[in-house]
Amino acid sequence: DDVLSLEGGACYHAACLRCSACRRELSRSAAGCHMDKSGAMFCDACSAARAMRCAGCSAEITGRYMEVDGKTYHRECFACATCRRQISGKYFKTKDGALRCSECHEVANPPEICAGCGAAIRDGRSMKSGGQTYHVACFSCNKCRKPIEGPFWRTDDGCGRLCKDCQPRCAACKEPLDGRSYVRLGDGAPMHMDCFKCCDCGGKIGGRYFENSDSNPFRSSTERYRCDKCHVQTVQRREEMTSAKSVAREERKKEEDAQTYRLFWRPSLVPTARQALIDLGVDQGVLARPVGGSSSDLVCICVPPRSSTSPLAPAGTVCIAGVNQKHHGAAVSLPYLACALRVLRDCRREPQFSLDPKDPLDLSGPLLVKRFNPPWLAGTVVGEVLFQADYALKQLCFGDKRLPGIPSAFDSDDSGCADEPRAARQWFTVRSAGVTVSSDGVLVPFVSMGVEARRLTTGPDGYTDAPYTDPDDPWARQAAAVTARFGEVVAQLPVAKELLEVARATVLAVYLLGRGYRCDDGALQRYRPPRVPEGNAYSLEIPTLVKDRSISSVTTVEQGGGSELFVSRMSRSMRGGVDLSVPHGKRLPVRNVAAKLLGE
Repeated sequence: DDVLSLEGGACYHAACLRCSACRRELSRSAAGCHMDKSGAMFCDACSAARAMRCAGCSAEITGRYMEVDGKTYHRECFACATCRRQISGKYFKTKDGALRCSECHEVANPPEICAGCGAAIRDGRSMKSGGQTYHVACFSCNKCRKPIEGPFWRTDDGCGRLCKDCQPRCAACKEPLDGRSYVRLGDGAPMHMDCFKCCDCGGKIGGRYFENSDSNPFRSSTERYRCDKCHVQTVQRREEMTSAKSVAREERKKEEDAQTYRLFWRPSLVPTARQALIDLGVDQGVLARPVGGSSSDLVCICVPPRSSTSPLAPAGTVCIAGVNQKHHGAAVSLPYLACALRVLRDCRREPQFSLDPKDPLDLSGPLLVKRFNPPWLAGTVVGEVLFQADYALKQLCFGDKRLPGIPSAFDSDDSGCADEPRAARQWFTVRSAGVTVSSDGVLVPFVSMGVEARRLTTGPDGYTDAPYTDPDDPWARQAAAVTARFGEVVAQLPVAKELLEVARATVLAVYLLGRGYRCDDGALQRYRPPRVPEGNAYSLEIPTLVKDRSISSVTTVEQGGGSELFVSRMSRSMRGGVDLSVPHGKRLPVRNVAAKLLGE
């Protein structure tokens, strides 16, 4: 067989020299013989089919080439699809696989600008914060200038940032704020919300807080704050302590004033019928003979019936007689009766008393003035009864004297006007009256008294009694309570009992004068009403009856999106008065009874 010898010394039988792809004999083919790098033989057609081609121009690569991403290119074919310039450095691919140089890629895809240095971010490494992008190296601490890695803290102006080592620390735990929620205290020191606790209850403060004003040098700055609840309780305790101290001062002042101005009833002032009879000219010898177990201090007024034939007490004559203890209810106070007759004779009206501010335009002025009608009642025992009874009523209304079922001026639910000064006048008045006549002519006056409240209103001349006071007004409700329990008031307050005796004597005087009985003007003129021992030193001015109280409820009230702390206070002032005007006047109701009260 023919032997073929190839370049390089390799020998082949003519039949063995075949194309490694199509197996045709290469010695008998017109196609040339091509050997690849591995030594395999190929015909011209198969060699051309297996030739390396440029991914850019698709032509066969026979010389120098470059391989990129598994593809081969002529050096001159590896170019930018946009500017057609040969790519010699970094390159990019479009979505459809086209090549772009870095310059054209940056034009098509503008890079982000660093908020720190203002340069484009081209290396792909960046930091984002607050909607801005930074080079990693440019995102640095405003204080130490070191790049920040991890949590950071914004400065108060919101523009700067501090790294963990440079950022402020919690005033309580001393750890960095580290991006956690915090609160800035009154002195400017920051504190983690988790570390911000109430100095009283120890609980975390999540809402409003208050700085503790108590000066304690041993308490740190972080222990000066209270939560809303503890603050309200603290203010309430402080108000209660302040109120208690105020009450104590008030009580001491009252005790001092009571001694200085004689602001209490003295039972020793009660006048005796015996002295009044002596002053009216009755023979003391007659007074020395008690009749039927009676006492000269227990007398009654009688008008013998027209059938009487007694030469000592002819019909139509008003007589004074002793009354047995058994019928003590028929007795009247002769000194009070004589005084009432003199008032009615001089003034044509019943005795009256009022307690008014010295300055009529200032309810809380320092002094009150006693006003008597007629003025000569000042310094008399009757005048003192009117004043002391009125003053005791004020003490009762203010809670200085307590009786079951009678509220004080501070017990009523008047919170809607808690901070508004309130004032009223409480009048002792005669609600109903009459006279009972026994079969033997004894005149027994009966009186029902009560208290009437009148709200005070301002006028050009000062405060005056309002023409109408709502029955639901707290003062009116209090007056109604006193009236309903007036019997208990009389039983508990001796001066109220004396006031009732003055009222009974006044009713009897109105009855006698209304029935046409005439007084012995000479005897009345000689009669001197009993007076208090102070004489000319009797004071017509006393300290003002005003009370200020802090109610115990301390509340927070929402206002305009926030809340405020309110401590309500009550201020109460009261005028007083006693008006013994008798209803019906001359037409007093009269009841005749068959019972006999004399000589039994």
